[in-house]
Amino acid sequence: MTFYDWVWPHQTTDLEYLSVFDICGRQATKCLMMGPRFLVGTFEINGSYVSHISAKDNFNNEIPIGLVWRIEDLISPHLAAREIRAALDFFSDLGISVGVLVIDYDSPSRGLADYADWIKDLSAKRLQRPISTTGLASWSLDNPVGFESLLDAADTVSIQLYQGSKTVFLNDALVHLMESSDNLHISLYCADKGLLDHVLNNVSISRPLNIGIFDGVDCN
Repeated sequence: MTFYDWVWPHQTTDLEYLSVFDICGRQATKCLMMGPRFLVGTFEINGSYVSHISAKDNFNNEIPIGLVWRIEDLISPHLAAREIRAALDFFSDLGISVGVLVIDYDSPSRGLADYADWIKDLSAKRLQRPISTTGLASWSLDNPVGFESLLDAADTVSIQLYQGSKTVFLNDALVHLMESSDNLHISLYCADKGLLDHVLNNVSISRPLNIGIFDGVDCN
């Protein structure tokens, strides 16, 4: 299992939570840390772009990080690519390696096929990085065909097993897809030992599993 932090503005990374998970204590070689994934920009529904990049942020230059863009509507992929390139240039000038690009968009379930096409269009802009997305557990039930189209289009899809601070458990459709799709991963709201145990007890996979933790919160 590979863990990483989701880091939104005004949050910091936290490397201590692996000790919460029993399997990491028993078999430390099964638990690795990836670079955090920082929210660096939001495309608002009115068409404006808000940058969250701060030169004061403390980035670790030794491991590649991920960059996240929140989009509130399916804007022009050309405009999205322009802002992404600007951010990549910014981090390149700082000597910080970027390993993955992530789109965070709560697509309506009925619009998943359009979202998949949008991801394909963005990927065609030659950003030289894989394009991943976050995802909602409800998509697999509401529009399984559209959701599989998104799995085909994105490098990885990380399902948020939370709605706000409320836990969302795996449904049977997600269990099946995690067992059959190598690029479907999960995110937890906090270092939730019980939820991770639930996932590991219900999903049978032999591939690596990436687990994002929403940074700056605990389970209390």
